[in-house]
Amino acid sequence: MRKFIRNNIIILAFFNSASVFNYLFQVVVGRSISSIDYGVFNSLFAMVSIFTAPVSVVHIVFSRFIVNLSLSGLGKVKSLFTKSFKILLGFSGTILLGGIIAIPLIKDFFHLEVTTPIVLVLITICFSMLFPIPFAILEGLHRFTRLGIGSSCTPLIRFFGALLFVAGLGWGVNGALLTAATASVFTLGFGLWSLKDIFKVSSEPLPDGTFRDMANYSGPVFLSTTMITTLGTIDISLVRHYCSPEEAGLYATAAILGRIALFLPGALITVLFPSAAKARALEEKDGYILWTSLSLTAFLAFSVALLFNLWPEQFISLFLGDQHREAASLLKIISIAMAILSLTNVIASYSLARSDYAFLFPLVAGVTLMMALILTYHDTATTIAYIMLLSVSSIFIVAFAQLIFKINRSSTATHRRT
Repeated sequence: MRKFIRNNIIILAFFNSASVFNYLFQVVVGRSISSIDYGVFNSLFAMVSIFTAPVSVVHIVFSRFIVNLSLSGLGKVKSLFTKSFKILLGFSGTILLGGIIAIPLIKDFFHLEVTTPIVLVLITICFSMLFPIPFAILEGLHRFTRLGIGSSCTPLIRFFGALLFVAGLGWGVNGALLTAATASVFTLGFGLWSLKDIFKVSSEPLPDGTFRDMANYSGPVFLSTTMITTLGTIDISLVRHYCSPEEAGLYATAAILGRIALFLPGALITVLFPSAAKARALEEKDGYILWTSLSLTAFLAFSVALLFNLWPEQFISLFLGDQHREAASLLKIISIAMAILSLTNVIASYSLARSDYAFLFPLVAGVTLMMALILTYHDTATTIAYIMLLSVSSIFIVAFAQLIFKINRSSTATHRRT
């Protein structure tokens, strides 16, 4: 219990320091460009999360399997890294080439006349897709300090890059996306450097069926990760597509701040997942892992949502300037939705660590509901925000009810055996 809490403190410190610089990056960009350009930037930047979401499955799958492989030394870990990194490198290059070919379609979707921002986003996506393997290995080996430092590289470089390219040189959207691409290159380099001790050991054969088991596990992980990422990011792009540029800019402002309620406690998942997976592998009790994580997440997320609902205009002015104050009503809605989504994320991660996939039903149904409603009702950004809140709330209520039912049923079965 003490070690679990200590690891949470380490990760919270590093990850939330990174979050501070992520939002300082947004502050610098938001204060340096117009509201319309800010909407363009965040609409394009959301593509990084959307397109890297499927590959982030690798992070979760690796983290879980590394826990077991590392028990017999680092030789098997090296074998898994070497084989998988080559595959992911080829996949990343293919995505980059495909994205370049599709540039005319992307320009048309986002109503853009220039190509450079799209190229910079594609470069960022290409390198970001390689993050999961090195950082998942660090997580699976419980090297949380290096994991935290590596996760801080990207926001730090983005922030200082924004000061130079956006605020200093006035390169606008191109400058903001250039610093994002640069950060992805440096972060990948640090992740590989952190595994230098693994590169020195001799490779050992992987257990029979390792990749088959990983492939079977990756299906539910892929679905879960894609659905949660969709809930947390796609609304910005849909507002950009359906609403006016001015309204899309205000929505982007509210969404960037509102997501603090999701990202602030999100670091706790980094400790919860490998801890729950290890407890399951060793057949240890893990109830304290779930309830500690849920409690800490609820406290952090809803504290943020409460502050944003009490003083929305003040926080918008503080972080992004007075020109975005009209986004206050949207910030109230989005911050509550993101706080609820953070709790759903805890349930999803805990369930995946235990190979329990029942939560996928309400998750997929909720995302389907959200997309259907937005495709039908999208007259204003406020309407889209309320639809997202409704969908996220429905998902959490059903997933939490399922979790409580399973815990009670398991407890009843245990009492009967004793």
